[in-house]
Order: sequence, then structure tokens, then C-alpha cells
Amino acid sequence: MYRHQISLIGRLPIAAFVLDVHHRVVHWNQACAELTGVPPDTVAGTRDHRRVFHPEARPLLADLVLAEAAGTGITPVFPDTHWPSSIPGAYDSEGYYPALPQGGRWLSGAAAPLHDDAGALVGAVQTLVDITAHKIPAMEREASQRLLTEIIQGNPVPTFVIDAEHRVTHWNRACEIIMGIPAEEMIGTRDQWRAFYGHPRPVMADLILDQARCADYDRYYGRYTASSFIEGAFEAEDYFPHFPGGGRWLFFTAAPLHGLDGELIGAIETLQDTTERRRAQEAQAESQRLLAEEKYKTLFNEMINGFALHEIILDDAGHPVDYRFLAVNPAFEAMTGLRADDLIGRCVREVLPGTERAWIERYGRVALTGEPDAFEMHSQDIDKAFEVRAFRPAPGQFAVTFQDVTDRKKAEVRLQLLASVFENTQEGIVITDPDNVILEVNDAFVRITGYHRDELVGRTPSLLKSGHHGPEFYSAMWMALREEGLWRGEVWNRRKCGEVFPEQLTISAVLDGCGHPSHYVGVGVDITAVKRHEAELDRIAHYDALTGLPNRVLLNDRLKLSLARAQREHSVLAVCFLDVDGFKPVNDTHGHGAGDELLVELADRFRDALRGNDTVARLGGDEFIILLADLQDQTACIRILQRILATVSRPFSIEGHQVTVTASIGVTLYPARATDTDTLLRQADQAMYKSKQLGKNTYFFYDDNQDAVIVEQQRMIKRIQRALTDDELVVHYQPKVNMRTGRVVGAEALVRWHHPERGLLPPGEFLPLIEDQDVMVALGDWVIGEVLRQMEMWRRIGLDVAVSVNVAPRHLQSANFVTRLEEHLRTAGRLHEFCLEMEITETAAINDLRLITKLIDACRALGVHAALDDFGTGYSSLTYLKLLPVHTLKIDKSFILDMVREAEDHAIVSGVIGLARAFDLTVIAEGVETTEQGVMLLALGCELAQGFGIAPPMPADRFPQWAAQWTPDRAWTGARGG
Repeated sequence: MYRHQISLIGRLPIAAFVLDVHHRVVHWNQACAELTGVPPDTVAGTRDHRRVFHPEARPLLADLVLAEAAGTGITPVFPDTHWPSSIPGAYDSEGYYPALPQGGRWLSGAAAPLHDDAGALVGAVQTLVDITAHKIPAMEREASQRLLTEIIQGNPVPTFVIDAEHRVTHWNRACEIIMGIPAEEMIGTRDQWRAFYGHPRPVMADLILDQARCADYDRYYGRYTASSFIEGAFEAEDYFPHFPGGGRWLFFTAAPLHGLDGELIGAIETLQDTTERRRAQEAQAESQRLLAEEKYKTLFNEMINGFALHEIILDDAGHPVDYRFLAVNPAFEAMTGLRADDLIGRCVREVLPGTERAWIERYGRVALTGEPDAFEMHSQDIDKAFEVRAFRPAPGQFAVTFQDVTDRKKAEVRLQLLASVFENTQEGIVITDPDNVILEVNDAFVRITGYHRDELVGRTPSLLKSGHHGPEFYSAMWMALREEGLWRGEVWNRRKCGEVFPEQLTISAVLDGCGHPSHYVGVGVDITAVKRHEAELDRIAHYDALTGLPNRVLLNDRLKLSLARAQREHSVLAVCFLDVDGFKPVNDTHGHGAGDELLVELADRFRDALRGNDTVARLGGDEFIILLADLQDQTACIRILQRILATVSRPFSIEGHQVTVTASIGVTLYPARATDTDTLLRQADQAMYKSKQLGKNTYFFYDDNQDAVIVEQQRMIKRIQRALTDDELVVHYQPKVNMRTGRVVGAEALVRWHHPERGLLPPGEFLPLIEDQDVMVALGDWVIGEVLRQMEMWRRIGLDVAVSVNVAPRHLQSANFVTRLEEHLRTAGRLHEFCLEMEITETAAINDLRLITKLIDACRALGVHAALDDFGTGYSSLTYLKLLPVHTLKIDKSFILDMVREAEDHAIVSGVIGLARAFDLTVIAEGVETTEQGVMLLALGCELAQGFGIAPPMPADRFPQWAAQWTPDRAWTGARGG
């Protein structure tokens, strides 16, 4: 037992050593060696462990425990720093050990006796923890506190200190003398206010401690300043009437106290009695006032400038809100028209309600701070401008001198306005004499014409003639000037560089006192940019920015014109809606720049393929409208359509790549099908969708039956919506198994419709109708929730299998798909369990590869894998397979069906399995119906499958029993793998 204890001590991460009964070192662990700097082999077997910690030979706590010393025996060695442990015979201690490295260390020690199996004392163990980092700051804080107390108590200046709880901690002797309150009455209380005020309110040290706002200082101390010596400190002076001797003036400074870590731990306030100084100042001021009063009266009455004395009025927050007239001189009365008898004692807002608040604030600063101010003001009440100088004759007052500058300000404003208009206007201005000789031009005129001012003054404006206007134009201009004094119009002039530019020009005649022209003033605006902008706006408004083809606006205009012409000439007009097949993969594979390049080249091909009276317009994306005019019949239209299809299907060279696309065209004819533009465009659009259904790269002429089909589709969509709300939809589950081992690895959820009249309908009967409808999103969301609910019910009876759900492209790309999926998983308690798999079709994935990749990554982060369904039926590009972060490939059942008979299908299946291995993906075969198909799949290395040869889709309540009873075909369990 004793050796086992020593072994444990050797592995301790803290310093520890063991003594035997003879006080020899039995064990000295590595942590102890690192703490003391003494290797174990130096002290092992010796009694030298004491000198490691102390320069003199004195026992350690382990020695005293080993000697079975009682508390009285330990106290001489560890006075006030030891205490019994919860272990019998053990003690804890704390002390300073000067012999340790780095000038000594503070250690916390614990020593305990060691006994053998018979209970005999065989040694003692001591552990040591370095507490220097915690001990020194505490000691420094104690020393700092003692030093602060000594400084405050010995300070002849009245000083007191409060802690973070606003309790008085120091109240020195000087404070006791001046306040008349003993320290013992204040220490530990929050009654420091009693020394100054008759009711509870914060002293300045309280405000410092609360880090009060300026408004609080304004409330309690109207005049205060921030200390220029101590950061965060404030100073103020105030009168305290209840002090002995008729009251005292005190100047006080309060500052924050911070701890070692910078935290606010209290505040200190010092006081200075300034009563005698204030009384001396007041006596001197009164003497000076009496001496100056007589001189002031004479100066006041004889001043040329207006003079007024005011008293500032403050609100409760100490902000100036008004001022009161105390005195005005005769010059003030003369300038303003106001009588002194009507002003004295009244507020300015009462006499002159239009006085601006800004003036009151400026006067308030003068009255409160004593800093003089000078500015100009305009009084709306008396409609005059004054030059004002303000100063403070006494606290709370301000005086102003006035000088009337109304006439000068009006002249300045007029001159500044004229100069500003002439120099800063963007219009070019030229002034001529009656003989049309240029006298002055502004900078804008120089900039517009390109001539320097010196090149223009003394010349006539004729040097700007462009030659675009004949003599009759200028004759009409001068006739208007002579008869009406004004001409306004558009003129083409020529700059110095020779460039001709359009200008909007206005010429006015300036008449003298006799009514004769003394000057002519021309104001011109260069409208080159306007003309260019008008052309650009016309292009933007009517043409597609990318291809330069007419846009929807211009198309509507041309369609109306074409209809009118066809009606007038009794000809046939074909409206064709063209959509490019395969444009999306070009964008996804080569980027949007390549897609734009393809559209531009398509537009060029359309221009070359169509006749001069035909129109091709781009609606947006890869959709175009083509108007074929002047047709004799439908046969003539077909020839042009075939030419367009051939034009589109020719390979394109895009960024060094060969790209091939086709077109699907829907056509309707005027006047055979419709006679208005909206109907023709709608019919062409519907016919285009029909051409896509026919296999693309073709055209289809609209017929009247299509409207009935569309109406029926809309009716069915609404019926499916009602089926969802009326709980007519159910989910069946088709098992997924390992054909070799017989394990049920999961199930695929397949929706069914319990139609009230038609019975149980498979998904092919109704899902294609809503693939692009909003109800598909609602249905898909319902299926996910229903599957997770069913999985929880299975788990309660001991069945825990993964389920895959088919996710339609419209559902997957809906705005909140990932958010709703996370809500379903979180509600079901299945987040991050990888129990749910979503199946997406290959063609849906490549339609927007970047978006689908992001969505799959987001779903995988929630614990939902993705499977690529119907693999091999779409583009089946290795690039897509590499980029898509899917977990599973599902081989389409169309290849499984004929793989036994068709070598090509067998090769496709083998290739897909090989791709799955190369990309480390799980592969599963759909549509397994026969034993032979299963054997062949196993031979190729595909063990997972589903299909009617295993089990058809079944209701949820039948699935557990089937899973418990199913066994694989013997031919499968014995088949060889690939």
C-alpha cells in the first residue's frame, strides 16, 4: 500500500516529496524538482530538503507532521499561517520560502502522515503549490491601502474618501475640524451629505463614483469645471450658509480612485475654505462699481451705438431660453424704434417674438462663460440688420452694442447675388453693347466655346457661327429682339476646336432710361449631352442592351403596325415565340459570359436569316419573339421556320468551345387564330411549350384546343391543392435492401392520392401537372413532415431505417427550403442523424448546378444526404458528378429492365457502378423485378436494390411486418460479387 501511494505521488502534476520516519527524502517528484530547481538524485536519501526552502535549518510542515507535533508545536514555525486539514494528523500552511529560485516564492503547502497496512506511521508526504502570482498583488493592495490611509490622515487639507458602495472609509482630522463632525460618526456610513447640506443629496465624490452625466453636474453645481491636473476629476466652488460664522465658501475637488486593474473602487474629495478671498473680491467689486456708476451714466446716454443690458433666463436644466431687458440707451431706441419704457423688465420673446433661438444660445454662452462674442443678425420683427458685440458685465448678465448695417447688408447681398449668378451659373453668359460687340463673358461661356476671354472681348458672337443656319434665321432673331426685346431658341454653334454643338440660347435686350437697348445679354446652355442622352434613352427604351434587338416595348409598337398593315393588305402575319433549348447548361458549364456571347451571336444569325420586313425581339433570358410579315399562307411560314431552326442548330464557337443548342418555336397566325396583340402573344407562348413537349428543335402551330387543355390543367391543379388540405394524400414506402445479406437498408417514400371517385392514384397521374406550380412546394413540405413523423412511430416499435424522399426542383429551389427542412428535423428530434435522404433528378441538378450544389451542402450540414436519381437518363457528365456533393447514385430502372437482353444497357449499368466506385459513392439499382437481374447486378458489384421483384410500395403500417419477414432469393445470397 505504501509503495502504491509513492507511485501515485510521482505522477502528480504538482510538487510533492515524501519523508520516511527518519526524516530522509524517500521521493522527490519531477514537479518538485522544477519548482525548487533541485534534481531528485541530489536530495534522495538525505535530510537536506529543509535547506532547499530556507537558508537556515528549520523544519518543514512534513517534518512537524512526522514528529506528530500538535498545533502548539507547529505555531512557532508557522505562526498564523497553518490550520488543521480534514485528514487526521494532516495540516495545511501558507508561507514564504526565500531559498527558492527567482528570489524566493510564496507556497501553499499540505502535509499528511503515511501509514502502513498495520496502521504504523512510516513517513509523511507534503505537496506544494506556487501562489506567488496571487499573493504579491494582495500584499501590494494592502500596502497601497495603508499608504493611502497614512497620506490622508496626515494631510492638512480636509479630505474624505468613499468606497464603491458610497460608504465613507476615510475622514481625516482636518475634515473633523472644518466640518465639526468626528470621524467615528462618518466612517462606514453614507451620510457624507450631512457635512454640507440640510437634506440628502449627492456630494461631488458621489457623482464621480456614479460616473454622472454633465446634466447631473449642472443640476447640483451650476458652475463647475473639469480638473486640468487629474483625469476624470471635477472642481467647483459653492457657498454653504449653515456653516458656523454666517456660512462659508468652499472650493472642492473630487477625483476617482482606481484599483490595480484599473477598476473604479472609490472617490476622494478635498476641500479648501475660500470664504475670506471671496469676501475681499466682493468688497473690491462693490467699490469699483460705485466709482464707475457716474461715468457709466454719461457714456450710456451719449453713445452713438445702441446699447442694451440684459439678464439671461435659464430653464431647469440650466440652458438659456430667454433674456430680460435691464437697460437700453437712447441710441438703441432710435435704431430699433422701441421705447425703453416698453422694454425694461420684459423678456425679449414677449417684445420680439421672432427672436431666433440661436441668438439666445449665443448670448447665454456670453452670460455663463464670460467669453465675448461678435456677429451680425437680422431681426424679423423690425426688419433690420445689426452688427452686434456682446460681453458679460456680471455673472448671469450680458450687454450688447448695436450698429445698424441694414443698407450695407442689402447692397452686399445684391452684389453677391449678381456676381454669384454670373460667375457660378452653368449657363454661358455673354454681354454685348448695342452694336453686338462682346463686353464680358463668364467662365461657363469660355468653357463651352473653348475661346479664352481675351479672344472674345471686342469681337462679335458671329465668330461662333457653324453654317447650319441661313440668313433668314438670324434676320428673324434680330426682328424678335427689336420688337419684343427677347429671343429664345435652339442654335448650332461652333467651338474654337471646330466642333459643332447644339445650344439652347436666350437673348434679352437691356433698355436704358429712354427705352433704347443699352446692352444685350445672351444666356446659352450646351445641350450636347441632352441630345446624346435623348438618343441613348430612345435606345434603352426600345432596344435590348445585350443583343441590340428590339425589346418588349418596341415589339408591341411594331406588332401593332404589322397587324394594321396585314389587315390593310389582307396578308398573313405569323407571331413566333422562340425559346433556346440547352441554354441553361451553357451558362452553368461555361459561365454567364459565355451565355451572353451565345445570345449576341444568335441575334446576329437571326438578322441574317430573316427578311427585311420581319422583326426579331428579345423578351429576356433566352426567349425571343419573331414577327413574320407579308406571308401568303402557312406553307410560306414553315419554310422560314425551318431556316430559323437550321440557323440556331449550327454549332457555336464560344470561348474556344464548340457549343450546340436548338430552338423550340410556338407559332400563331393572324387573322386565322386571333386579332389582338395580347392574344397572339399568349397563343404563341402556349404553342412554344407544346413544341418542347414534342421533343424540342421543332415548331408547333397553335390550335384552339390548347385553351381547353390549359383550363383543364388549372382545374386539376386546384383539385390537387384541395386534396392536400383534405388529407386525401398518403405516403407509401418501397423497401431498399441488400440483396446479398438480406438486410433492409431503408425505404423510398412515394406519395399516392386517395381520390374519392378514381381510387388510389399513382404519382404519375397528378405530379406532372404541378411540377412548376407553388402547390408542389407545399406538397413536398408535407411529405417530409409526414415521413419524419412515420419514422418516429417506427422507431418506437424497434424499427429504425433511413428513408429517402423525392424532392422536386421547384421545391428544392424554393426560398426557405433549407430553413423548413431544419424545422422538420428539429421538431422530430432527428437533426444531424443522417436518417433522411433527399433524391433529386439528374436533369434538375444540372439546370442550376451552382445553386443545387449550395443547397446539397446546406442539407448535408443538417444531417441529410443527397441521392442523384435516374442517373444515366440526363447529361451524365463526369464534371457534374464531380461537382455535385451527392452521397448516392440511383441507376434508372429503364436500364435495369433490359440489361439482361440488351448489351448496351448492361454496359451503361456497369459504367454507372464503376463511376460510383471511382467517386466513392453508394450505388443502388431501381426497378429490379427478376432474380436474373439481381444476380447480374451482384456480379457487377451492386448489392443495393429496390423494385417489384423485392417488394412494391406499401402503406406504412405494413412495412414493419414485411421487414421482419423478408428473406433474399437464394440465388442472390450465393451469387459472386464483381
